[in-house]
Amino acid sequence: MKKRHTLHGINIFLLLVLVLLNGCIVDIPSARPEGPSVIVYGKVLNNETNSPINGAVVSDGYSTTVSNGQGGFRLKSYPGASHVFISVPEEYEIPMKDGMPQIFKSIGDSKDSVKINFNLKPLKDGVENEFTLIAVGDPQVLNASNLKRLNSESIPDIKAEIKKYNNVYGITLGDLAFDSLRLLREVKQSFISTDIPFFHTIGNHDFASNIYDPASASEEFVSNFGPLDYSFNRGNAHIVVMNNVFNYGVTSYNWGFSEEQINWLKSDLKHVPKEKMLIVSVHVPVFPSTTMERKSQFLEAISPYNEVHILSGHWHANRNIINSDFNVYEHITGTASGMWWSSNVNKCGAPNGYGVYEISGNKMKNWYYKSVNYSREYQITMTAPHTFGDNDGYVVANIWNADENWKVEFFEDGVNMGQMERFTTYAPEVFALNKSKNIKEDSNWYFKTSHLFRVKPTKKDAVFTIQATDAFGNIYRQSTPIASIEMLKTYKVGP
Repeated sequence: MKKRHTLHGINIFLLLVLVLLNGCIVDIPSARPEGPSVIVYGKVLNNETNSPINGAVVSDGYSTTVSNGQGGFRLKSYPGASHVFISVPEEYEIPMKDGMPQIFKSIGDSKDSVKINFNLKPLKDGVENEFTLIAVGDPQVLNASNLKRLNSESIPDIKAEIKKYNNVYGITLGDLAFDSLRLLREVKQSFISTDIPFFHTIGNHDFASNIYDPASASEEFVSNFGPLDYSFNRGNAHIVVMNNVFNYGVTSYNWGFSEEQINWLKSDLKHVPKEKMLIVSVHVPVFPSTTMERKSQFLEAISPYNEVHILSGHWHANRNIINSDFNVYEHITGTASGMWWSSNVNKCGAPNGYGVYEISGNKMKNWYYKSVNYSREYQITMTAPHTFGDNDGYVVANIWNADENWKVEFFEDGVNMGQMERFTTYAPEVFALNKSKNIKEDSNWYFKTSHLFRVKPTKKDAVFTIQATDAFGNIYRQSTPIASIEMLKTYKVGP
């Protein structure tokens, strides 16, 4: 197989030395692939009328061009670029083939030029001003047992939830596999079975662990899902998918964006009106990172839009971050696999699940975290005083999707006692679960979360109720405390 990329300025020996000494690479190396440039030309056509589509954006993942009044486009590909894709306009259906979005085509390198046409079908009812996006973090399938749980728990839950909506799309947030790339094809089939267009983001565990060139290490993922950086349009939203993690074998990875990726992002966004909503899917969370390469350039590129949301995964925990400086909201999404399919919860206490985003025009009109095997109203767990290691008599609420705009109140025997205090520590029930398995506290199974709330009740025998109101006015309640860690091991369908 032809090698398309090299590590610019760093040979493999030096790379290995850096890995051994530092555990990660200092910078994301420029992705300067080997191979010829190819002239890519063709037309974008309405497949019902065979009429030209003007203004459609076509890209090789490095630069962009736009179809003209005759539907024609012409692009000199970046050296070694393997695909071109169309950023499907909002008026047209997402092209599908064998159950997968087919917005890209292979360039090949056997000719100096290649003709590629994109044929798009108009949406029957016009632009989807309202649509729903399902975001699934880290299925992280390692073996047949994990795959069985994905197919018997997560996938059926998604299928049931999407029946409530019209115009539904899905996106995974990376780590579809857990280094077992032989299972990527089966995981792909799992998401195909939902019967909605599911797009996919690469994660660190989706790279081949025995290959030290990130481009070569991603070839199996690309063969199943297509390019790593691409975009498309739905309704009044522009959706971008980007790789922001680069693996260097099983021992090391670095996160961020290459210079070429930032240039492509800017080129892609120059075609997008600023009044649109922008949604960007990546694997590694952006705002919490202090070492992400070209983080500021990435944020500066996306921040001018009307409303901007980053969807990320990787943490095996749920957290929402509002950054007013950049006008960006990041949703770090709890995972389908939780703590690597060992239980039914993530490290922060959020149940295994996924995000649901209801979009109207250029705004999010609602979103929620959907816990697998629970109703959408299940948003809170509660621990009673003097349980799960509490020595101070606190009622603790774990509200995994809360952000700074939520209002969390405490009731005793139906009487509102005021708002609860937000604090950060380990989710008490997850801490107890990990301790029961003799997992050491210095491992990455332990995670301090900021979506905990507490209060000292005035009457120990009262009926306690937690009431949480989100930014959209949805009200969630919980009156039943967790009895034991057993509910974290075996599903008990809640309210």
